[in-house]
Amino acid sequence: MAITALQLKGRDARFVAVLALVMAVQCAASGCATYVRNGIADPALAEMAHVTGVPGVRFWADDVPKDAMAEIRRMTPNLPVIAKDAKRGEGRRPIVETLALSGGGSDGAFGAGVLAGWTARGNRPEFEIVTGVSAGAIIAPFAFLGPAHDEELRRIWTEYQASDVATAQIIPGLFGGSALADSKPLANLVAKYVDRTMVRDIAAQYKRGRLLLVLTTNLDAQRPVVWNMGEIALFDTDEALELFRSVILASAAIPGALPPVNIPVEVNGKMYEEMHVDGGTTRELFVTAVQAPFKAFDPLYAAPPIRHLYIIKNGKLTPETEVVPQTTLTIATRAISTLIKSQNWGELYRIYRMALDAGADFNLMAVPASFNKPLKGLYDPEYQKALYAEGLAAGRSAVWLKSPPGQAPISVLPLPPPATAAKPRAPGPPSMSRPSASAPPQSPAKQPTIGPSAGAPLVNRPVASTN
Repeated sequence: MAITALQLKGRDARFVAVLALVMAVQCAASGCATYVRNGIADPALAEMAHVTGVPGVRFWADDVPKDAMAEIRRMTPNLPVIAKDAKRGEGRRPIVETLALSGGGSDGAFGAGVLAGWTARGNRPEFEIVTGVSAGAIIAPFAFLGPAHDEELRRIWTEYQASDVATAQIIPGLFGGSALADSKPLANLVAKYVDRTMVRDIAAQYKRGRLLLVLTTNLDAQRPVVWNMGEIALFDTDEALELFRSVILASAAIPGALPPVNIPVEVNGKMYEEMHVDGGTTRELFVTAVQAPFKAFDPLYAAPPIRHLYIIKNGKLTPETEVVPQTTLTIATRAISTLIKSQNWGELYRIYRMALDAGADFNLMAVPASFNKPLKGLYDPEYQKALYAEGLAAGRSAVWLKSPPGQAPISVLPLPPPATAAKPRAPGPPSMSRPSASAPPQSPAKQPTIGPSAGAPLVNRPVASTN
């Protein structure tokens, strides 16, 4: 049953929670042993935990700090002036182009193809900020360093077999293990490409004011964690290199299917282990390190920036109709897959709303609804080759949605002034005049439209990029 479920929906990042429940029932019945970690059960201690030797490299992504700048400067002591080498627009304002790469398992082949197609088109930007979750976390370092790494991405997403990514361990996984597959092959693959040279190149770009951010989920705390990969790269030690690789591996560790990554941390001189898994468990994509509006980050720049957001969704945004077999596992799998898609719509809308409020340019691309090649397993090379080609064509055409699907662009209107109570009239004789029945009604003053929607398209349709 577990194998069947993995074959049905290999690209869904969280449906295997159902399998975890099956494992828990099996273990409860059989009394199977589990690895005992020295984890952190106290939320106050979890707040203070840091990775030994590399302080100030991460944030709680769900934090809503009163002073976002103070929190960022406290947590990231070596943060440079962001976008200091970026192109300049009106008034010498830096043009900040952000690329957000979502999760999606095997569908990461789409994002890799889009980047190569964008390179071939000849107008791919040097992104000031690149973020990645799960499959997007694997793509992100290569996207950050630019088109010279497109060929490596193509190989990673089209030339390897399933055995090069994970090896099945169904029986150990069902009886006390941490997953149904062993991710050592994937760890070896990450180590092959993410070498010291790459990490040093990322550190050099960080010094230029460019950010590479990856998201994992701290499963003990049930919270998303954003890692500043450039800050990690600055340390240039064996421990920092190992942490860099571990974060990428953890972000792609589908719970139940691939084992979690335990990251050693320190609190008040005492060592603990945090359990980190797929970032898609809490967020499929993200664009800021903490929960704050874009304008809260303006002090990071030499001048308030001109923002362009590019979001690549490694999966379909539209509903996918299929007849669901009427069995417990397939029903639960389909329900969780539907939940993931629904939550992703909410995430996209929140980012779109942030973009409108800040006057930012919003661009979204996803796997076309017309792509219908079936997926077989967690890693299917033939499926991924076809999807990479689809992404390549999409990147060449550069047709972007200007708002999330099903969401008409919104106008940002000023609030009307509060109504004032009419002053009581002095007592006197009643008025002998009456309003004429034929008098035309007074037209309310037209509310001006402000913000980015003033030039937004009237319908949600793809727009070819001219950037």
